[in-house]
Amino acid sequence: MRTRYDKLISLQVEHKYFANKLFDAFELIPDEKSMKSIRDGRLLIKKSQNTWVLLYQSKGPWETTVDAFVNKEFTFIFRIKDESFADYTHEDYLPGSKAVEFYAASINNKLFSSSRVIESPVFEYNIQHEERPVNLKLKKLKGEVLYDVSIIEPTTKSYKFDLSASEEAFDISENTLPVTDTRKQEIYVYRKYFDDPFYGVIFFKVFLPAGQNSNQYNLLFEKK
Repeated sequence: MRTRYDKLISLQVEHKYFANKLFDAFELIPDEKSMKSIRDGRLLIKKSQNTWVLLYQSKGPWETTVDAFVNKEFTFIFRIKDESFADYTHEDYLPGSKAVEFYAASINNKLFSSSRVIESPVFEYNIQHEERPVNLKLKKLKGEVLYDVSIIEPTTKSYKFDLSASEEAFDISENTLPVTDTRKQEIYVYRKYFDDPFYGVIFFKVFLPAGQNSNQYNLLFEKK
């Protein structure tokens, strides 16, 4: 039986430092949850030069359709394999100390990025406000609130968050009560980062196809 694979998600990476913009010194590695989804869906990962694709079988023994994957989410560790990358890349594309660049795919084929501080699954958050009471709220990227606590004691300078259940992006907001001054921190929880640091994370969600180029992305790095 003949088999055929079609694109589910694709990513082309370019860099203006190079005359042809071709940048292939990268690797995408699925996290544990995404690896299970890839195996269960009989998906294939392929990379040719600066183009990376996630493929589904459209004809063959595990034949399926793109509709079967709509709203599925995949997270990949984004490794840069060129040690000189920071020497020729604009600072806007470089995460800060103990941080990763986090890219989130949107429905209009855009990748939105932010630098997120890396934290261990259990960590102490240093409270920024001196005023009390102060409210701390921690939520997932998709909006689900996991912590909503108020700190009253002036001597309490930190709060322990336990996020052992999942490794992903979280947002922390901090505000005085009544609300006067909101301060935010974007974090990414990944226990193995400190043993084996990496450049970033890419979060994909499969959107309902709305045209020929749906779920196809381009990442263009600016030069220094």
